[in-house]
Amino acid sequence: MTSDEHNIKPTDLRGILKYVPMFRDHVFVLAIDGSLVAHENFQNVLLDIAVLRSLNIKVVLVHGVGQQIEALAKQKETTISDPHGELETDAVTLELATEAAAMVSLEVMQGLTRNGLRCATCNGVRSKEDRDP
Repeated sequence: MTSDEHNIKPTDLRGILKYVPMFRDHVFVLAIDGSLVAHENFQNVLLDIAVLRSLNIKVVLVHGVGQQIEALAKQKETTISDPHGELETDAVTLELATEAAAMVSLEVMQGLTRNGLRCATCNGVRSKEDRDP
């Protein structure tokens, strides 16, 4: 990046600020992949969420854990059925997914708290009924 790319001009800020009234008091649902949570720049995403909240924009953050499940499986030297939750899930994968989800939720909550935000987590699982007889 050049130094010009890091400088925000007053006209840029005015262009951005015109959207604030349009989205104030709305809810943004942000779906992020587990690989983003693991990335070194994830703290910047949390800071951006804090900026949105300061503008009175509510945020619901939905995170994945695929990368974390794969990392746990490698660490524990086990095989998983599906790290992305799209196929049938065996008991080992479900156990690792539960562990990964708890770790990532804690990391997200700690990061939001460090940015002065209150947060809550839910214990939700997406599932599909097996339709095979």
